[in-house]
Amino acid sequence: MREKILGYQFSVLNFSISPREIVKHPLFSGSAVMILGTNITNFIAYLYHLIIGRMLGPATYGELATIISIMGLFFTSFGFLSLVVVKFVSASDEGELGGLFGWFLRISLKIAVFASLLLLVSIPFLNNFLYIDKKILILLAPILFVSSISVVYRALLQGLLKFNQVVVSSAVEVSGRLLLGVLFVFLGFEVFGAVFAIVISTTISFLLLKYFLSKLRLKILLSGFKDGKKVLRYSVAILLGSIATNSIFSSDLVLVKHFFSSYDAGIYASISTLGRVIFFGTSPIASVMFPLVSKRFSRGNAYRKIFFLSFFMVFLMCLSILIIYLLFPEAAIRLLFGARYLEGSKYLFQFGIFMSIFVLASLILNFYLSLEKSKVSIVSVITALVQVVGIWFFHSTINQVINVSIVAASFMFLALAIYFLYGIQKRSVF
Repeated sequence: MREKILGYQFSVLNFSISPREIVKHPLFSGSAVMILGTNITNFIAYLYHLIIGRMLGPATYGELATIISIMGLFFTSFGFLSLVVVKFVSASDEGELGGLFGWFLRISLKIAVFASLLLLVSIPFLNNFLYIDKKILILLAPILFVSSISVVYRALLQGLLKFNQVVVSSAVEVSGRLLLGVLFVFLGFEVFGAVFAIVISTTISFLLLKYFLSKLRLKILLSGFKDGKKVLRYSVAILLGSIATNSIFSSDLVLVKHFFSSYDAGIYASISTLGRVIFFGTSPIASVMFPLVSKRFSRGNAYRKIFFLSFFMVFLMCLSILIIYLLFPEAAIRLLFGARYLEGSKYLFQFGIFMSIFVLASLILNFYLSLEKSKVSIVSVITALVQVVGIWFFHSTINQVINVSIVAASFMFLALAIYFLYGIQKRSVF
């Protein structure tokens, strides 16, 4: 009976696979490490929001959540490097790695300086727009600078399929954020203390990544990489796509902070944090899929099973979390944030729909990027604009804000799905 179940073949779109193939597939083993490790990290991250949210209260927590969203938006200035590094590292020979890594380090330093200066110049505007203390906003500059270097180290490890080191470094960072954040908030430093804890934990994570890289005995070459122009051409599209994707993920919270009261922004921040369980719970699958598809594509090997398995796994995870949010919204809110945030329970399932559509669309987008079809990034750019413009004009209620995001994410998914099916018909995908 066991062998019969393991050997059963099921088919979708001319793609067939058995449970035995799934278990033995490198996507499954790599995803198992990433899902387990990343979800431990995410658990610590949500524990952070649970404890800090209760300590600060809705109004002050809304301010911290907005700061974290701003970090997400600014991280895009170098976060796109992660995908680019993974793409080229996974497709490179061992002899090319030293020069490639050195080239990316130089680029990341330039981006770090530019992003930090841009942030410092933007502080007066952010202060007036979001009503957040300038001293807190200044702390974002060192976070940006250190993280810009860390993203190259972490992406290099991911491109080399060193998933254990990737999840350990992330877990250390969020653990430091939690322990130090709780300490500083308890001592009375409130939001400033919580953000300063992020500065310290980000630095500790970087030092750990540097140690992991030294164990690989990879010699960093500051010259010798000759395909810089090819990387830059690919990077421009990835940059636009990353900015747009992070905007879809973060701009709604920033706009809610601007248009709504501090209390309402705190309520929205709680459902946003819970809704992102879907994003963070499924992101390890995309993180494993990307280098596997990229490596196989560059070598002319088959890769369609990797994508279909990834999509299937992401869909099941989204569906499972949505069922929980539909049946037990108040329990989820009460468990993580307490009774003061229960007003958000009526929006939780709705926000979960938005995140589910978004992560499925993002998976298709990442698949195309791994195939060097970077022009599809324009879809995410249009989606981000639709969301921002929509919320700007339609923000009477939180319900209306979420509906705008659902419409935007649905456009992204449908556009990419139609392009995907067209690619199958024309045999330009597989």
